[in-house]
Amino acid sequence: MGGLGKTTLTKKVYDTKDLRDKFDSHAWITVSQTFDRKELLKGMVEQLFGVDSFKRFLEEHQGKVLEVHHLTLPTCKKDSEKRYFIVLDDVWTTEAWNFFKLSFPDNSKDDSCVVVTTRDGKLAEQFCSASYIHQLKFLEKEVAKSLFLKKAQKRPDDLDKDDHTKGTVEKILNKCGGLPLAIVTIGANKVTKEWENLYNQHPSELSSNPSLEDLRRVVHLSYNHLPSHFKPCFLHLSIFPEDFEIEGKHLVNRWVAEGFVTHATSRRTLEDIAESYFYELISRSMIQPSKLDFLGHVKTCRVHDISVSISTQENHIFLVEERTSATATSTESIRHISCLVSGKLNSSMDFSRVRSFTMFSEPMQPIASLCSSEFKMLRVLDLKNARFYAVQQHIRNIGLLLHLKYLHFPNRVSDVYAIPRCIGNLQGLQTLDLQKSRVSSLPAEITKLHNLRSLRCSKSPRFAYFSTSDYGEWFSDAFSLVNLADRYSRGAATTELHMALSSCWSYSSGIKLPRGVGRLKQLQILEKVDTKRTTRKAIKELGELTQLRRLVVRGRAASKEKCKAFCEAAQKLSSLRSLNVSTKESAYVADEELDMLVSFESPLPSLERLKLKGRPQKIPAWVGNCVNLVKVDLEYCKLKELEALAQLPNLIQLRLDTFAYDAEKLVLR
Repeated sequence: MGGLGKTTLTKKVYDTKDLRDKFDSHAWITVSQTFDRKELLKGMVEQLFGVDSFKRFLEEHQGKVLEVHHLTLPTCKKDSEKRYFIVLDDVWTTEAWNFFKLSFPDNSKDDSCVVVTTRDGKLAEQFCSASYIHQLKFLEKEVAKSLFLKKAQKRPDDLDKDDHTKGTVEKILNKCGGLPLAIVTIGANKVTKEWENLYNQHPSELSSNPSLEDLRRVVHLSYNHLPSHFKPCFLHLSIFPEDFEIEGKHLVNRWVAEGFVTHATSRRTLEDIAESYFYELISRSMIQPSKLDFLGHVKTCRVHDISVSISTQENHIFLVEERTSATATSTESIRHISCLVSGKLNSSMDFSRVRSFTMFSEPMQPIASLCSSEFKMLRVLDLKNARFYAVQQHIRNIGLLLHLKYLHFPNRVSDVYAIPRCIGNLQGLQTLDLQKSRVSSLPAEITKLHNLRSLRCSKSPRFAYFSTSDYGEWFSDAFSLVNLADRYSRGAATTELHMALSSCWSYSSGIKLPRGVGRLKQLQILEKVDTKRTTRKAIKELGELTQLRRLVVRGRAASKEKCKAFCEAAQKLSSLRSLNVSTKESAYVADEELDMLVSFESPLPSLERLKLKGRPQKIPAWVGNCVNLVKVDLEYCKLKELEALAQLPNLIQLRLDTFAYDAEKLVLR
């Protein structure tokens, strides 16, 4: 990203006298996005060989048409056998690098040096090997604070005397996100009152603040240089609140649903391509990595406020926030709505062209009102981070949103106990995420959703009102529903009654799959499957989901026939990367043997992650032959030895959770 200090650091090195004395000649060339080849070469020749060199060269070639291969240093100066030090500052394209590479003298002395600065990490890899790349990082907290105080001409003691100013500085540094140019720009203002004003400014207001002009200019340069297919992905980031930690996978799935990625290949899915976009934006420092997983992959990221200000300016996004009037209207067509706080939408607004609705707050109006003809073009309904308790009424009319591609309910326990049959109307649906609900079975209509790519649905297996299958007792409990004092308790009890009856008091968090699930050929993620309540035929159909990458199974009390059907189906899943199998639902339910569910005859060739929760006699033999396994997670297994795991050549993380191992000694060969 512009402002990380690439040019500053390079200039510091370039101007060091001891270093300069080691070279016969020097040149600093600022390339930038657009450059005149002739003018830049002229500048390089003049710096390396003197101001008259290029003039003499032009006189010698007067009347000739100069090609690129003519414009080289050896041609301009035959006596180029010198040790030179050249800086190419701010290179944006491969074409620019190739032009200058041709211009370098090929008969110079050894240990000549060319330093290149660029915002593009992938471009840097084309210039040289990784060992010669210096990747600048955002500043650590203490270093950032030291730089800020130095620029503001203040000492740490000055902050200790004033807690309010100290708190303001800490908030400013958090807002700067470790970007040196932002720290220096704001620190240059010696008036502490202005620091607080800057902190309180919204990203959209930062775009017009004159004191941040340099910072805004360098970030705009990075944005303008983005290829056209990356720009919508970047602009999309303004739907998230300030300083929000964004999950990488969540972002990738949203981009696919929004239609930012349209062409898959035989080897790469839409999600693979969207993920490459994600890492490209990281490479260009437009997105800042926040948390990494054990493999070094980016789990969460953040976006700088200045970047968000660009996104807010460019995109048709209506933000419902503290600064937004509850009755605010927009004169232009609204495409995306993001509720950052509990704001009520004005009924006079035109929602007919809204493509996405995202919520990070508690709703002030009924969620059910989103499932109406007003939002007839809605493609994304993202309530993942919303703060409300979902109930059955909220999903009742979901079938009206005919263009919906992405549906994500809040990641918290809900009182939704049935997916309505009208879900079959959503022929374009790609993502359905309804976890920790009270849903025990998927309707048969789900098999009509041939574009479904991710199906996450799980049941919260807890009973507060109906904890027994004794009909006499639960009839008495049901009769007492009318005596529950408040509406919330009656609603919760009614929901639990639905779940208890439909699942026969199952404590499994899995869901019963309908027959015909094999028609979902695009499915890549499926969780959680209850093998006990799912028919053997539906379990066998799992083997037809050849695109499946992640599968979560709950197999408590499943019959031998169903276990065998699952094992046969699982071994047909050639794309499976993650498998999670459990016969143990909670600490309150006795664990069962796991062997029948994982008695595969051969290893799963693509498997990278395996989680077993239950009681196998030993680690299955096939596990040791899964050469691509990088993570194994064991729980309630009560194993006596882990010998099979010693055969795994690529294992990076082994996690032994509750009662995973049950012997006096743990030996890892």
